[in-house]
Amino acid sequence: MTPTAENRPHQAAESTDTPPLSEADLAAAKREYRFLKRLLLLSLWVSCALALSLNLADPDLWGHVRYGQDLLADGALPATATHTFTAPDYPWVNHENIAEIVFAVGYAWVGDTGLLVGKCLLGLVILATMAWVASRHGVRALTMAAFLLLIANNLTAFFPVRPQLLSFAWFTLLMLVLEQSFRGWHEGLNRENASEGHEPVEPADDWSPRQLSWLLLAAPIIALWTNSHGAFVAGVAILGTYLGGRAIEVLYYRRWKAVPLVAALAGLGLFAMSATLLTPYGIRLHHWLFASLGSPRPEITEWAAPQPSDPIFWPFVALLVVAISSWSFTKLRRDWVQIAIVTLVALQACMHLRHIAFFALLCGFWLPPHLQSAFRRLRPDGLTKLPVQRLGTWSRWGFAGAMVIAIALQANALYGRLERLPVYRNMYPVDAVQWMTFKGIDGKLVVSFNWAQYAIAALAPKTTVSFDGRFRTCYPQEIVDMNFDFLLGEHDGRRHRREDAGAIDPTAVLEFGDPDLVLIDRTNKHSAQVMKDESEKADPEWSLIYQDGIAQLWGRYSVYDDPKSPRYLAADERLLTERVHNTAFRWPALPHPSATKTIAKHQSKAADEM
Repeated sequence: MTPTAENRPHQAAESTDTPPLSEADLAAAKREYRFLKRLLLLSLWVSCALALSLNLADPDLWGHVRYGQDLLADGALPATATHTFTAPDYPWVNHENIAEIVFAVGYAWVGDTGLLVGKCLLGLVILATMAWVASRHGVRALTMAAFLLLIANNLTAFFPVRPQLLSFAWFTLLMLVLEQSFRGWHEGLNRENASEGHEPVEPADDWSPRQLSWLLLAAPIIALWTNSHGAFVAGVAILGTYLGGRAIEVLYYRRWKAVPLVAALAGLGLFAMSATLLTPYGIRLHHWLFASLGSPRPEITEWAAPQPSDPIFWPFVALLVVAISSWSFTKLRRDWVQIAIVTLVALQACMHLRHIAFFALLCGFWLPPHLQSAFRRLRPDGLTKLPVQRLGTWSRWGFAGAMVIAIALQANALYGRLERLPVYRNMYPVDAVQWMTFKGIDGKLVVSFNWAQYAIAALAPKTTVSFDGRFRTCYPQEIVDMNFDFLLGEHDGRRHRREDAGAIDPTAVLEFGDPDLVLIDRTNKHSAQVMKDESEKADPEWSLIYQDGIAQLWGRYSVYDDPKSPRYLAADERLLTERVHNTAFRWPALPHPSATKTIAKHQSKAADEM
């Protein structure tokens, strides 16, 4: 093969204006280019790591670690919901058991820093896998690194420590299986077509039916994925659509001769999909999935459509533009099966934020060759004919110095993010829970949705909650409706309630199961107003016993305001302030005995201010 200008970027081209370099200068120019290119590559990869190092504490992480710890301690899966007083006998279909065991063991062995480092390394491994696949298709390292930075920024919002990380890992392995199973697929089909009188094609890596044996690995991947995270449904759907598309292609090319191959694809696909039955719940998981996925979740942010105010919105739009442009201007053969799947996932991403991650992952594996081809087609021809010259000393050292400084700054920011997982006191009720522990206050707790699993980790087993992030996996729709009636109310019409739920009743949760306490986020205006209205009744049932800048804790009036009650709290024992603390504790920020003196001091100071 004769090298083109694109394949020899360092070679001086013919020019009437610039004299050719001597052999020694050309060698030196190549060394300079390689050195500066490596610095730029390193900077891009560190930028990718920074994008994947999000260290915000996810509201559900406390629960995932706690449930994993419970499972390891008990040695068996709980059959019904735990840590709740509203649905203690309701079946719990937990599809995240492997993830929760991983988090529980990981936290015990390496702490929060280890979890942060581990998830960042996982992200880099996923990106490196994309880069390896791209290199097999001739994509340049610099082009790929720049593109991976866009992919990483689309994954940023989906990379806190939570079970979906395992979904991304299993999906990456599934994409590798498809890469190995169908490498050279179109070349093989075209060559056979050419042998029957059609136009011949350029020789390339041929495809062999033996490659389909790689698809046998899809079954254990799907089995592990099904026990790790609910996004296995997306993986099964993508795998089924991909194999169905390949079956249609081979039928188009080979007609009736394709029947054995189509049967093989169908058999392997069904074998992989049957692995979803390999869970402790068997077919019961599928029954639950059918009922759950058939019900919308307008109350959950991740199931909302992307909005311009979302941090992920513009990276998503940029990736959409790059994908459309790449497939529009590529000179390579377009794979319509890949394009169809990416289009379907993109449409899902436009409706639900959580699907942006899979759109980014698909683009990372399938788009790079077309991106490089489109870039070569669109750029001016002159860019391939610029002569290579030695850089001046100041230019060389200036560029290198700037790259080193950029890498150092990025590395420092990365270290700051990976050092610890902070729990900000202005985001979570750290002070309120510490005060509850100090005062020995426990019982049945109605709590804001995003705080429920922190409350479970901090206050169980003495305290149980009305509802938490496990959502429909262990709560009936009646309990879901009741809690969101209290937390959200009408929610501008964005609610899903059972058909026979009746009118919205924001106080029903305050009676169901006879709760003792209510812990609310004061920024949640609806629940805050409900409690204020309850306290202003002529015969109130709830009394404010704790308040800070972000949280309010209400106790049942008959328990905490009756001097005859053993749990009576006099006015001077309550802590009511407007103080907001902007500092953070290290995750998990659970109550600690050493904090009792601080609580007592704040209580005394608050009493003096009143």
